Amino acid sequence: MLEIVFSDSMKSSMKLAKNYDEESMHGGVIGYFGKKPSKDELKKHFEGQAVGGDSQDVVYIGFALDIGDISGEFDGIERQNVFKKIWGRFDFDDNEQEQFFHNQRKDMEKLLSAAINGTAMRIWKSNAPYSTCGFYFICNVLRNIECEISVVSLPEYKQVSENEIVTYRDWGQMEPGKFFEFLPLERQLSQSEKRMFSNRWCDLVRENASLRAIVNGNLISVPEDFYDYIITKNIPDDDFLMARLIGEIMGDYELGVIDSWYALRIDKMIEENKLIIVENKDMSHPYGKILKKVMV
Repeated sequence: MLEIVFSDSMKSSMKLAKNYDEESMHGGVIGYFGKKPSKDELKKHFEGQAVGGDSQDVVYIGFALDIGDISGEFDGIERQNVFKKIWGRFDFDDNEQEQFFHNQRKDMEKLLSAAINGTAMRIWKSNAPYSTCGFYFICNVLRNIECEISVVSLPEYKQVSENEIVTYRDWGQMEPGKFFEFLPLERQLSQSEKRMFSNRWCDLVRENASLRAIVNGNLISVPEDFYDYIITKNIPDDDFLMARLIGEIMGDYELGVIDSWYALRIDKMIEENKLIIVENKDMSHPYGKILKKVMV
């Protein structure tokens, strides 16, 4: 079974999940903030089972397809420019970018080989825009290949006891030992569904907007400033740290939008003199600026 995921962190988690061993995880080193967890709390944290299969049978396909130009190849110059735009402030050099897209190409080759050779594939999808984009993209890639595809869709929440409900926004927050709990949600993707989602991806490519978002449960093209209202609504009147504002927005609005996108839009507000830089408090941190709203 080839597992298909849509983020690098999810790929790492799924590789662990394939052969998860609760006992070996207990023996590892963990970090924690505040009070040291009790033995029972640690045991509960590491409880889990393996998804099964080979840990090498995991691929990450489709880098941040909710953002930027999608008119070219998945690893083409357009997507590489998006990579630079999103991650440029983090000082990735050309070699690191090339290695990233080299890994993307290798995973795509593994995906196509599995599809052609009749290997069953399982897609782990959430309602985050990048994940839904990745799902549509995969349906388009595999449109004309007869292959067995199943999908595990992340639910909005799960009731774990009479008095406790756990909410989810993305597979990236899932602990490796917990993926197996969602296997009962797995369902087969029909050929007609695959064509339908492929068609939706083709529509998005034709529109080729700057951004794609989930609106009323549907993935649609939206303008570049689509999330700006959320940013401006949460800007305090006093000086504020850019990192804190981004963190608060991501905590309050579980939209599956990456921090770098909010940072890019804040940069645009600085460029348009809607915000001013009071101080570069931490030059080593990509979001280390102290900012202030321009009063009009």
